[in-house]
Amino acid sequence: MTSYETIVVERPEPRIARIVMNRPEARNAQNLQMTYDLNAAFDAAVQDDAVKVIILAGHGPHFSAGHDLRAGTKNAAGVDFPPVGNWGGFAEPNAHGRFAREQEIYLQITRRWRNLAKPTIAEVHG
Repeated sequence: MTSYETIVVERPEPRIARIVMNRPEARNAQNLQMTYDLNAAFDAAVQDDAVKVIILAGHGPHFSAGHDLRAGTKNAAGVDFPPVGNWGGFAEPNAHGRFAREQEIYLQITRRWRNLAKPTIAEVHG
């Protein structure tokens, strides 16, 4: 099983993949690393024929505070992380580069998650 920096993947039962956001100190806010970790874990779960259901959960007392917009050590879409969508131009100056980055991180990737080919449950608590 693959290991990730910001999430933990569990198999509580043979047909269930449970993906746990693991940044409780940041209330599980999604930084860029977590966004790409989640994307890779969702891809792996969808491609695993044994998995029939995916559960997304948060470690600690919070499910997720949303996106963590603070700059991190790895903060460049298309540089620190390979693109998963069909957008490019992340390094372009001004609005074009910013728009390409926003499309990749906040729109295209989350659309992929919305369209997963398997039932996905958010294990929200609080």
